[in-house]
Amino acid sequence: MSISSKFLDALTPSAIRSITGQIRAKAAQGIEIYSFAGGLPDSNLFPVKELKDITDKVLETEGGDAIQYAASDGYDPLRNELVGLMKKKFSVENISYKNIFITSGSQQGLNYISKGLIEEGDIVVCETPTYVGAIDSIKSYGPRIVGIPMDNDGINLDKLEDVLKQYKDKVKFIYLIPDFQNPSGRCMSIEKRKKIVELAEQYDTYIYEDAPYSLISFTNQVMPAIKSFDKYDRVIYAGSFSKTIAPGIRVAWIVADEESIQKLIYMKMRDDLQVNNIAQRQVYGYLHNYDFDAHLRLINSTYMKRRDVMLQAVKDYFPKSTKVVKPEGGLFMWLEFDKDIDTLKMFDFVFSKNIAYVPGTFFCVGEQGLNTMRLNFATLHSDIIREKMKEFGLLIQEYLNG
Repeated sequence: MSISSKFLDALTPSAIRSITGQIRAKAAQGIEIYSFAGGLPDSNLFPVKELKDITDKVLETEGGDAIQYAASDGYDPLRNELVGLMKKKFSVENISYKNIFITSGSQQGLNYISKGLIEEGDIVVCETPTYVGAIDSIKSYGPRIVGIPMDNDGINLDKLEDVLKQYKDKVKFIYLIPDFQNPSGRCMSIEKRKKIVELAEQYDTYIYEDAPYSLISFTNQVMPAIKSFDKYDRVIYAGSFSKTIAPGIRVAWIVADEESIQKLIYMKMRDDLQVNNIAQRQVYGYLHNYDFDAHLRLINSTYMKRRDVMLQAVKDYFPKSTKVVKPEGGLFMWLEFDKDIDTLKMFDFVFSKNIAYVPGTFFCVGEQGLNTMRLNFATLHSDIIREKMKEFGLLIQEYLNG
């Protein structure tokens, strides 16, 4: 008899992980899949040699201490390094290492906040569309999730305030991806960043600022974090190195007031004790001793070229009525088709021809989004993107022709 509880029985598989599983199943049969589906950065751009050199040096100089149990709040040299990064890149001032908490990926931070804050009958507000992994993580703790539609410059603040008024004292937090949003690629304006902090204070709620894509900017300009406008300790900032250094090292961080950080540390003590020691030292060594800005310029220029190739392919080969958000950073492109194109139903047909994408409905809250899809332009090389997007466009036409 399997383990069972109300919590466990309510869990469902991740939509994107399910697609990944189908890709792996075909790969096991020797079939090559061209995937625009996952949130993967290009592994060819990971600083493998540098990370190896850092690891060798750590083990030579620290020996067994580098792989011993350690503090739950994180490696202090890394925490101090992140204080400088937050000030330099995101304009977040007046913080110290005590405002920094290291997590095993940013998803762990969101899980802690959801677990710690959400009670029966609570509301969590988010953009729609939004990151499907966040929806799954938040939903597992039983709140009602209310989606707010987006404008080109971020979440619609008038509709957000209507919801905050309607559910006063019930909205535990607002989940936002302000920079090159997953999946839409949109970026929140500075005016909205300022205003949303005031709304959080006015309606006594919090903001979870999920910012894994902020440094992947094709203009090489980084927007000030929502946290930089936070005068009331209403914003919990979550950063990650998954998209800029490597996702497998699972190093991310939270920025919040000291009291909140201490409560999160207590949660980690009861969870997995600490983030991997070697991984934390790898990130610290890379930030401190190597040219992180040069690495960012390399990945940004590479991904921008791939975005441009994908944009042109959509224009050339997809239905002429296709609407596309041109992202100025990040990894993703959001497409909207005519209402008669159901991308969820179309998935199996396209996947049978060994091309994968994510139907947009998985990212939508309170709406169907059946005529949308998310594409990743970061993983595949430009020549493959050009070839396979042409093939993809022809498959869409073939599907529409019955």
